[in-house]
Amino acid sequence: MLRTCTKCGETKDEADFYSTTQRGITRLRAVCKMCSRTYAWDRSDDPKPSGRVCTVCKQYKPLTDFHRHKICLYGIEPFCKKCKLDKRKVRERNNPRQARNVDLKAKYGITIEDYEAMFARQSGQCAICGREDQKLVVDHHHATGRVRSLLCHLCNAMIGCAREQPEILRRGAAYLATFVAS
Repeated sequence: MLRTCTKCGETKDEADFYSTTQRGITRLRAVCKMCSRTYAWDRSDDPKPSGRVCTVCKQYKPLTDFHRHKICLYGIEPFCKKCKLDKRKVRERNNPRQARNVDLKAKYGITIEDYEAMFARQSGQCAICGREDQKLVVDHHHATGRVRSLLCHLCNAMIGCAREQPEILRRGAAYLATFVAS
């Protein structure tokens, strides 16, 4: 299909426009790719300020008190780190299930429903020691990111301390067996 660029006024194919996603809806931008490239703001000559006013607490703070963000003005977010953390804490307190879902998705690529299904399959028990009285954490392969199963904190730490190498765990088990037998 054809689309008209709002910047240059030329009618071009849809492939000549970047797509954007907002609130789960994907659309084509109004400006073509060529105009977008020339339209981008070049702030390399702008003198960077030494600080900024936080849009939440309205205090002037040094730039080190703000997170970096490549599309924000001067590459700095408009609200300070403290205000961002406070906002996150409120959001997590008001909706802990959604916060847990966001964390699981970001860290492991699974949803809270996936976690609950794994929990049910394991009957709420650690996949190694079988304890039920512990909070279960997601065990994953650090190199590939593949989720393995749910473990208690101690079993997960044991695998991490063994650097995910089964041979180290076998040698450790053999070592312990020599002292238990004697």
